Amino acid sequence: MDLTTISADNRLVVIQRNPRSGSGAGRNELLVLIRELRAAGYHVRMFGSREALDAFLLMPANAKKLRCIVAAGGDGTVADVAQRHPGCPIAVLPLGTENLIAKYLGLSGCGRTLAAVIKSGRIRRLDSATANGRRFLLMLSVGVDGDIVHAVHQARTGTIYRMGYVVPTLRAFFSSRPQLIRASTPDASQTATGTHIIVTNIPRYGFELPFAPEAIPDDGFLNVRVYHGATRWQIFRHAIRLKLGLPIDAAEFKKFTATRVTLEAVNDAEILGVQADGDPCAALPVHVVIEPASLCVLVR
Repeated sequence: MDLTTISADNRLVVIQRNPRSGSGAGRNELLVLIRELRAAGYHVRMFGSREALDAFLLMPANAKKLRCIVAAGGDGTVADVAQRHPGCPIAVLPLGTENLIAKYLGLSGCGRTLAAVIKSGRIRRLDSATANGRRFLLMLSVGVDGDIVHAVHQARTGTIYRMGYVVPTLRAFFSSRPQLIRASTPDASQTATGTHIIVTNIPRYGFELPFAPEAIPDDGFLNVRVYHGATRWQIFRHAIRLKLGLPIDAAEFKKFTATRVTLEAVNDAEILGVQADGDPCAALPVHVVIEPASLCVLVR
């Protein structure tokens, strides 16, 4: 684990807020965070506009004083900040439906707790990855959950709540037709075909599903898991068994590690159900590349 500390002289905290994430309680925690930081002598600026924040940090005087950017939202907000400001320390205030990076690092949605984390200045460097050049932090997948994410976002009119996943999830499991997808490394030393593929950087997936318990987010490798089930019922049963912690037959899937992997449809099928960190991603083919130690996150 690579831990470093920000200089105490850096007293500017900039907040990137996603207006579409979080409830009233989450917004109240933002106010608590700002109050706690200002009481400790920090200068705090909050932005709802990406362009305004970027312009603010282009000013050399502001960049020199910057302590961190607070990503107030879901995993997509954190990834967006990391994409726009690579190498900049990021503090995470989880306000989204699923906040996997916050769960992994043990970060809560408490403004007072995050203020203490920011004041401590402890940074952990984690790997991230790119999919066709677009950065994601934790995981990318193709298959039934990609179909679910696309359906939820197409129907989205505001904040996404967990109940909003129920109908798209049932429809995806029982109405969609599983398609064959291939995962392969550039030198073809590793290749596998299945109906559900996850490329991940953390041990657990959304809703605490342990798809890759051996994954380490700072080892410089992607963990690839290819599930071979061919029917909707097999995929649904597999997810339930994972959730319940029941044994999984090794013949049901193949896993390997890589620094680069390409995901592509078999038999020229058009597959749109690709998601990264809970947001829709580009259709296949997708080329995924690890970016070691590219994410700097403030930790407890």
